[in-house]
Amino acid sequence: MIRSRSISEFSIAALGTTALFALLCTSPANAGAKIETFDPPGSGATYAWTVSDEGAITGFWYNTAKSETDSFVRAADGTITVFNHQGSQVTAAYGINTKDVTTGYWTNLAGDFPGFIRNARGKMDIFRVDGASNGTYPLVLGKTGIIAGGWYDDYDVVHGFVRTAKGAITSFDVPGDAYGTMVTGMNAKNVITGHYDDASALVHGFVRVSDGTLTTFDAPNATFGTFPQAINADGTIAGYYDDAADQAHGFLRGSDGTLTAFDPSGSTGTFVECMNDKGDIGGYYQDSSGVSHGFVRATDGSFSTFDVSGASGTFPNSISKKGEITGWYTDTEGNYHGFERTR
Repeated sequence: MIRSRSISEFSIAALGTTALFALLCTSPANAGAKIETFDPPGSGATYAWTVSDEGAITGFWYNTAKSETDSFVRAADGTITVFNHQGSQVTAAYGINTKDVTTGYWTNLAGDFPGFIRNARGKMDIFRVDGASNGTYPLVLGKTGIIAGGWYDDYDVVHGFVRTAKGAITSFDVPGDAYGTMVTGMNAKNVITGHYDDASALVHGFVRVSDGTLTTFDAPNATFGTFPQAINADGTIAGYYDDAADQAHGFLRGSDGTLTAFDPSGSTGTFVECMNDKGDIGGYYQDSSGVSHGFVRATDGSFSTFDVSGASGTFPNSISKKGEITGWYTDTEGNYHGFERTR
């Protein structure tokens, strides 16, 4: 099975409905930045997943009053709208575009996991990939309504898919894939990146252009796996890889295939999660005590590190073109909350 260190739509589905739950100069922690924290009312756990280039945030939260997982959209002014699919025990939103359209999945009484696309007025349309007996999981939503994600077959193996704005779905797998193809990012030109497992259970990166052509790659010194997480408009890919000591490092792959490895100072594990079209990269790193801190790597290679005040761990997950970052953090009691960092 595909390995991933970040919380994903696939790992949440596996947990069930009631258990949802950078070496260069580093600048001072929060210089010139503002961090706001938030939760929908009554949230037992909040995961802020994606921020759009207009500053709207979507994600999901555990509704303690109803013992179910619902979704939310947080507008740029901070107003939070919560929603779910009627009768669903889990409604989890992952993607949002500049038109405040969201996508994700929900559960029905039959134990199915259909995908959804919801417009800014609240109208929700449902879709499934043919053969997705164990769920359709949309992850990324483009400005024009194109969706990319994954689906699971009878054997619980994940495959990639892309869905046009008119609803036509194309499923795909990387040649040589033995244990699953996982989509993690898509850019404005509908170029997709992600990772797959070969027959030896080693993880490799891939990039798929809009005509369906697939190219595979590995980060430098990647022994246990290469995990692309984001791709920007010029085709640059960012992610992380595991070395022979099973330590994670960040990497950047240019559109010409050039690969660069990086870590923030003091990192014992670097996990890249996002990148915007300017080339700013976000993610988190672990220090020698195992505590996770947020970071931003600018296009000149410099780092800024940050923590949410009072957090026992900070986990950025998405960055907008303006440099707004969203994600979640854990408090001292281990509870999850959303945050937005602006500058």
